[in-house]
Amino acid sequence: MKTVFITVIGLLFFASLSGQQYHPLKLFDLATGADVVTYGTIMKVDDHFFYLQGFTEEGKPRTYKIEKFIGRSGSYRWEPYAAGQRVFVFLRKTNNMYSILSPGAEGELPVINDSLVVDMQCFTPLIQQRLAPKGFTPEFKKLQTFNVGKKKVLGLRFTPLYLYQSAMALRDCYQVILKRPNTFPSFTCFNFFDRYTREKIDRQKKKSKLMQLMYNDMEEAQMKNCK
Repeated sequence: MKTVFITVIGLLFFASLSGQQYHPLKLFDLATGADVVTYGTIMKVDDHFFYLQGFTEEGKPRTYKIEKFIGRSGSYRWEPYAAGQRVFVFLRKTNNMYSILSPGAEGELPVINDSLVVDMQCFTPLIQQRLAPKGFTPEFKKLQTFNVGKKKVLGLRFTPLYLYQSAMALRDCYQVILKRPNTFPSFTCFNFFDRYTREKIDRQKKKSKLMQLMYNDMEEAQMKNCK
C-alpha cells in the first residue's frame, strides 16, 4: 500500500509539472536513477507485461518481467509490443516487478539494425544548443533525424553497447541525491557527488564523449533547477 501511495504521489507531482504537454526525462536522469540498465530481446508479451531477455550488471543472462508502457499525452511508443523486438531499457524495481523508469517512452529505446536513437529532448536546452550551434536548421534536422519504426526522431544515434557503457560509467562515478523525494532531477533541485577521485573520473570521461555530455547536462540541470 505504501508503495502504491508513493507511486501515485509521484505521478501526480509529475502531472502538475507537465500539464498537457509531456517533457521527457534527461538522459543523465535515466542513467543515474534506474535500478537496472540493460538491453536485449522481448521473448513474450501478455496483457500487462513483456518479458525481456537481457543481462545483469555482472553480465549474466536474465529475463525481466516488465510492465508495459501505457503512454501519456505527447509521448507514445514507436509501435505495439511484439516478441522479437529489441529494446534498451532503464528500469525501476518495485517489489519483484519492474517498470520503465520514465513516465514517457524515453526509458525504453528500440534497437533497430544494431543502433538506437536518443531524442534530442533528453538533453537540456543549453546542451542542445552546443550540439547544434547554428540552431535546428533544416540541414541539421536532415542529418540528425532518424526513422525509428513508425516514428521520425530528431536525436543522437549510438550503438546499445556504447550507451550502456556510458550510462554505467556515469552512475559508477556519481551519486545523485534528490532534495525532494519521489521527484526527478530533470525537473527539481538535486545534488550529486563524486564516487571516485577526480583523476579516475576524468579518465572515464575521456573514454566516452557521451558520458562527458551527460555530466555537462547534469551540471546544467542542477544550476537551472536549484536557482
